[in-house]
Amino acid sequence: MDQAPPRDDELQTPGGQIEDTRADVPNDDTTPPLDLRGVLITAVLVMMGFTAVALLLGWLFSEPLLATGEWFVARFGGVGIAVGFFFPDAFTMPVPNDAFTAFGLWGGMPFWRVVAWGSLGSLLGGSTGWVIGRYVLSRSAGLQAYIKRRGGDEMTAHLRRGGRWFLAVAAVSPVPYSVTCWAAGATKMPYLEFLAISLLRVPRVAAFLWLIQLGIVRVPG
Repeated sequence: MDQAPPRDDELQTPGGQIEDTRADVPNDDTTPPLDLRGVLITAVLVMMGFTAVALLLGWLFSEPLLATGEWFVARFGGVGIAVGFFFPDAFTMPVPNDAFTAFGLWGGMPFWRVVAWGSLGSLLGGSTGWVIGRYVLSRSAGLQAYIKRRGGDEMTAHLRRGGRWFLAVAAVSPVPYSVTCWAAGATKMPYLEFLAISLLRVPRVAAFLWLIQLGIVRVPG
C-alpha cells in the first residue's frame, strides 16, 4: 500500500520517517497550571512595595510631585490619564500606567474623577487588545512573534484552561492584562463577557490610586 504524502506540518526525513514540525504550536497540556497562590503572594508584595515607594516619594519629593501634577492636569487633563492607560493596556507597552493617575491626583483632580479616566483608558485599551487578538493577530506573523515574546502562548493556554477566571485574575493582579486581552480575542471569548470581566480594572485602578494618595496626603511635607 502506498504511503500517504506528509502534511504541510510534517517533514519527510531521509530515512523515510515522518517528523512532526508543530513544536511551536502552544499546547495546553504542556503549559504548567497557573500558580494562584504565587500570584496572590506576588500581588501582596507588589502592593506593599508600591505603598513603600509612594510613602517615600511623598516624604522626599512632595512639592515637586505636586507641581508636576498641576502642570500635567493643566496641559492634558483627564484625557492624558486615559491615554496613559490606553497604550500600555492595548499594545503591551512597558509603561507604568499608574503614574498617570498619580499625576492627576497630584494635580488636584478629584479622586473618583481620576479613577474614571484611568478606568476608561484601561477598558478602551483592553478592548483594542481584544480586537487585535480576534481579528488581526492570525493575519500577521510580525504581531504573532511580538506577542509570543511577551508570553502570549502561555497566556492563551491559561485562558483556554481557566477561561473567565483567568481573565479576572489578570485584571487585578500582576498577570499581564494587556497580553491576556490579546489572548482573549484570539481564543474568541465573547466581547460582552470580556468587557464585563474587565470591569474589575476599576477597583484595581482605585486601589493603586488610594496607595498613591496615602503616600502624598498622609506624610507630612
